[in-house]
Amino acid sequence: MEHYPLLEKLTAIASALLEHSSLEKTFDTITRTACSFFNASASAIMLFDKEKEYLTIAHSINLSSEYLKVVKVKKDEEIAGKVCQEKKPRFVPDVIKVFEEKGDFYSVEWIKKEGLKSFVTAPLLLKDEPIGCLNLYYRESIDSFEDFPALDFFCKLAALAIEHTKLINEIEEKSRIVTELEHIGIILSSTFETENILKVLLASAIKITNTDSASLLIVDEPNATILESYEFQKDSREIKKYKTTARLTNGISGEVLRKRKPVIISDLTKYNNVNPVALQKGRRAIVAMPLIAKENLIGILYVDSYTPRNFSPSEIEYLQLLCSQAAVAIDNTRLYTKIAREAQETAILYEVSRTFISTLDFNLLLQNILQRLVDTFGYLNLAVFLVDEETQTLKICSYINYPESVKDIVIKIGATGITGHVAATREMYYSPDVSKDPYYIPGVKEAKSEVCFPLMIGDRLIGVLDVESPEIDGFTPDDIKILSTLSAQIAIALDNARLYEEAKRLSLTDPLTGLPNRRSFEIMIDNEIRRAERYRRPFAVLMMDFDNFKNYNDKFGHSAGDNILKRFSTLMKEAIRDVDFLGRYGGDEFIAVLPETDANFALVVAERIRKKIESEKLDPPVTLSIGIAVFPKDSREKQRLIDLADHACYEAKEMGGNRVNFAGA
Repeated sequence: MEHYPLLEKLTAIASALLEHSSLEKTFDTITRTACSFFNASASAIMLFDKEKEYLTIAHSINLSSEYLKVVKVKKDEEIAGKVCQEKKPRFVPDVIKVFEEKGDFYSVEWIKKEGLKSFVTAPLLLKDEPIGCLNLYYRESIDSFEDFPALDFFCKLAALAIEHTKLINEIEEKSRIVTELEHIGIILSSTFETENILKVLLASAIKITNTDSASLLIVDEPNATILESYEFQKDSREIKKYKTTARLTNGISGEVLRKRKPVIISDLTKYNNVNPVALQKGRRAIVAMPLIAKENLIGILYVDSYTPRNFSPSEIEYLQLLCSQAAVAIDNTRLYTKIAREAQETAILYEVSRTFISTLDFNLLLQNILQRLVDTFGYLNLAVFLVDEETQTLKICSYINYPESVKDIVIKIGATGITGHVAATREMYYSPDVSKDPYYIPGVKEAKSEVCFPLMIGDRLIGVLDVESPEIDGFTPDDIKILSTLSAQIAIALDNARLYEEAKRLSLTDPLTGLPNRRSFEIMIDNEIRRAERYRRPFAVLMMDFDNFKNYNDKFGHSAGDNILKRFSTLMKEAIRDVDFLGRYGGDEFIAVLPETDANFALVVAERIRKKIESEKLDPPVTLSIGIAVFPKDSREKQRLIDLADHACYEAKEMGGNRVNFAGA
């Protein structure tokens, strides 16, 4: 209990670290808080590059900007590199001496300029993997550093805060680009002027990938000939028609034509069958993306960089969406007789896609998607299945017009029905007459035809959309085209919601034990007080603190102590009901809330928890002291109730520990 002020301060720090959505603000909060909390003269965050080869300073406080530019450490170099490699913090009382002994006088010169004397660095671990390190600098020599436990906890919080902010930024960036793509889709679908369509396509492709130029080949796939070619430069305002030397029988264009998939080349000089003209034009990295409309390859989009570079999976994903929209628009100009139909489809796609991104609540999003499809198309049955990565099965997550009995259905990928087949092949499948289909497994008797779509994020399968019609051959090619396009949008919307839910979960979960954290407890107890007041029912708060845990930590180390906390968390969870709440309050303190529970039943539960821990018989022994406060008997006020349980726990420890004590006993 003597660590309670420290834990309270660390909890406040955790709240501060997790409140920002800007990475720069998160970095600044971490470095400033580190300086203040550990009385350091300066602080810096070093993060790995994408290849995890080098550490560089991402942010610092009280260090000169010139110093930041010269710091670059290999992943296995002293001192920061070794700390990340070994996943252990290090204290250096004389930092100049260390670099002098290494013969690194360049670093010595800079360290002297900055006036640095002593140094502490600790790894920033996320799921036990280093993403970088936190450095504390002291401009006065110190002989020892005693705050390693607090520093370890602080660094875990910092790593979580950085990842939390990155997730939020990724979600916001995805939402922004998806919105932009919707806007582009509107523009593309609102004009039948080829030049306007091509200009929007090429300019958007350059913007999405931040490349130097883009070009488009309009092709006749059956005859392997190029009909027209256009190019657009990054700083240009006009699209230009040109005579291309591209080859559809070999080279990059030939590869796209054969595979009907994107070709991505990070360094064109290393491509075996490169067109020499491409190198003469200064192209060094490219993406060649097929434009496919109604299963016909009608064009090839090129985006070109004048320097070698890699293209991210999201850039490719967005280009695919862009090309999908552009291909439809280009094809529409060729099929003027279908203008009315194409305009109607585009309006439907836009309207439905707005529904898809209207919420980040996962369950509500699923229901919105299916309801919108029913309203638009009027199909018999619709269901969304999501992949369970661990079991490699599909589980139904949302459905309309199916009986309740389907909620427990589990489909083995590749082995069960049309849905399982689509999940295995990752390709759309249409069965115009299910009674004659080899993959169909009879379900709802009214179903006569079925179409099924994989929900993909890049190359990753996240689920399947399944739609059934009460009519034989109930889906037209236009229906299938719309549903296919919507499937891509559904996948993005579901992935955005999943990322949001994951970020929210991380902010409310203790990273060590997986239990709810103190923030979750605050939300839960507020709700429980309102419920108890409304229905005039009691509930109990149990404050639990491990006895002799410090002795165990001192003997076996913090890693062993962490394992005990995780194991005991599981044991305590097993000792309570599903409706009860158990969370980590901080350090080796845990808290439980037992709804609909009076003092007598609270004692039964507390004793069951205590005995479970006692039965582990550790050496040195680790037992549990438990304090109980009951609402409303002991107090109706939240903080008073918590304090009473905490004080009762303290008294239990004072009486020798390994016991249960009531507030005011």
